[in-house]
Amino acid sequence: MTTTEENKVTKEERPSENGKQQQEKKARPGLKLLLIAGMCVAFFIPQLLLKDLVFERQNTESNAESEVFEKWAGPQTVTGPIIKVDYSWVNEKDGKKECRTKVILPEQLDVKGQVKTKTLKRGIYDFSVYETALDISGQFKLPKGSEKSQDDCEWYFGNARIVVGLPNLRGLSDNVVFHLGDTSYSMVAETGNLKGLTCEVDLSQLLEGETLDYSLVLPFKGSSDLMFAPVGQTTTVSLSSDCVTPSFKGYYLPDERQVNDAGFTAEWKVLAINRDYPQILDDSFFKSYEHGKSDFDKSAFGVELKVPVEQYLQTDRAIKYAFLIILLTFAAVFFVEMRKAKPIHPVQYLLVGIALIIFYTLLLSFSEHLNFGLSYLIASVMTIGMIVVFMASVTKDKKTAMGIGLLLAVLYAFVYVLLQLESYALLVGSVGLFIILGIAMFATQKIEWYKKKD
Repeated sequence: MTTTEENKVTKEERPSENGKQQQEKKARPGLKLLLIAGMCVAFFIPQLLLKDLVFERQNTESNAESEVFEKWAGPQTVTGPIIKVDYSWVNEKDGKKECRTKVILPEQLDVKGQVKTKTLKRGIYDFSVYETALDISGQFKLPKGSEKSQDDCEWYFGNARIVVGLPNLRGLSDNVVFHLGDTSYSMVAETGNLKGLTCEVDLSQLLEGETLDYSLVLPFKGSSDLMFAPVGQTTTVSLSSDCVTPSFKGYYLPDERQVNDAGFTAEWKVLAINRDYPQILDDSFFKSYEHGKSDFDKSAFGVELKVPVEQYLQTDRAIKYAFLIILLTFAAVFFVEMRKAKPIHPVQYLLVGIALIIFYTLLLSFSEHLNFGLSYLIASVMTIGMIVVFMASVTKDKKTAMGIGLLLAVLYAFVYVLLQLESYALLVGSVGLFIILGIAMFATQKIEWYKKKD
C-alpha cells in the first residue's frame, strides 16, 4: 500500500474515532448523574438508621424519666373530697339483705395553691418535678332524693366516709387533717375503688338541704401532671407556679391565665352542668374504665408542669430534610465539575455525603447537653468547614469551595427556619423548593453538556 493510500485510510478512520470520543463525552455526564442519583438513594439507609438512633435515645430519656418519677412521685389527680355512704335493702325475690355504697359529691369545691418546681438530675438528663400544699375548702349538701331512710332502703349516715382521691400517696409530705364543721379528723390511706385518703365521719345529724363546711390542707409532691376532677356542683381552682413552660390540658381550659418569665397563674371554674355525671353516684362509678381512664379522669383538667424536651423531636424533623440537603449538595458539586472540567471521583462524592450524614449525629449528641439552636449552629459550622476544606483541596479552587460552603449555609439556615415554623412550615418549604428549582434551572443553562473538550 502506498503512502497516499495510507493517508487516505487514516483520514477515513479519524471521523470514526472522533465520533466515538464524542459519544463518550456525551455519555459521561449521564453516567455520573446516574451514579450520583444512586448514591442519593443509598443514603436513605443511614437516614433510617439515624431515625432509629433518635428513637433509641428518646426511649433512654423516657426510661430515666420513669425511674425518677417513680421514686419521687408520679402525676397526681386530686379528686374530692367526696362522701361515701352505705345503704341496704331487702331483696324481694329471696328476702336477703343487700348492701351498696352511694357517693355524694360536694356542693362547692374550692382549691387554691402555689406550686413550686425543682429539677432532678439522672445521668445527662434533667427532669422537672413539683411540690405544693393545696388549700381545699367548700360545702357538702345532701341533694334532693337522698333521704336518710326510705321505705325500701336504709342509709347508714352514722358511718359515712370522707374520701380525697390522690393516686400517688408516696408523694404526701405530711399527715392530713380533715375539718368538717367544728370537728377534725385524721385521714388514713384509702384502698377502695378511689385510692387516696379517707376518714370516718358521723353525718346522722345532717338533714337534707342543710350545708356543712369542710376544709383541709393537702401537702404533696408529684411530677409532670397536676390534675383536678370537677366533682363539685361548682368547682373553682386557682393555681400559681414558678414554672415558665406550663401546658394546660384536660377537659377544660383555664378561664383566666397569665404566663411570664416569673411563672404562671391560672383559674378554672367548672359547673356540674358542664360534666356528664350527677351529684349522687354508685361507688361502681369509679370502676367504669374505658381505654384505661375512668369518667373522672376523662373530665379532669389541670396543667403539665415539666420542661418540654424537644431536641429529639426537632432532630427527627431535621433528619427528614437530609435527602434534600444531600441531593442539592451533590448537584452543586456536579455543576462545579461540569463548569470547571475538573473530574471529581465518586468516592469523593461519597465522602461529602458521609459528612452530611454525620451532621445529624453531631446535632443529636450536642442537643442532649446544649439547647437545640446552639447545637444546630455548632454542628452546621463543623460540617460546612470540613466540606469547604475538602472541596478546596479537590478542586484546587478556594472560591468554588467557598461557594459550596455558602450553599450549605443557606440550606441549613433554611431547614432551621422550617424547624421553628409549625403552621407555615409547608408553605415556606414549598416556596423555598420552588426558588431552589428556579436557581438550578438558571445555573444549568450555562453548562454545555455535549461540548467537546480538546
